[in-house]
Amino acid sequence: MSAIGQKLPFNRADLLGGEQRGKMMTWVKDYEGMIDFLSLVIVHAPDNFPKEDYLDEDEQLTLETAFSELRQGLQLASARLADRSLLADLKLGLEDAYSSYKQGDDIKGAHQLQSLEQELLRLVS
Repeated sequence: MSAIGQKLPFNRADLLGGEQRGKMMTWVKDYEGMIDFLSLVIVHAPDNFPKEDYLDEDEQLTLETAFSELRQGLQLASARLADRSLLADLKLGLEDAYSSYKQGDDIKGAHQLQSLEQELLRLVS
């Protein structure tokens, strides 16, 4: 619905080149997008995500929605992994970072995400 209560004749996600899962915008569409999004999360987590004017309040990034998107992004990374145990390690690292943020240890969480980012970057080089 638009601000004046009329249904818009288009989907905002179509305009932005993204997709929507339920009410949440899909930020990660490919492997490189995963790395870019991970960088955004490192800079803005846990509670300083930019407010996007084209998204409704319930669509804005939060720590929870950002990590949900990162979990989805790791599935994209799995196609590049010859060693499936590495995917399990990456998932564990992601969950450890989330736990650190939830416990109030923002520096540890950021360092854990940076380690994850380095591992993902190693896979593309």
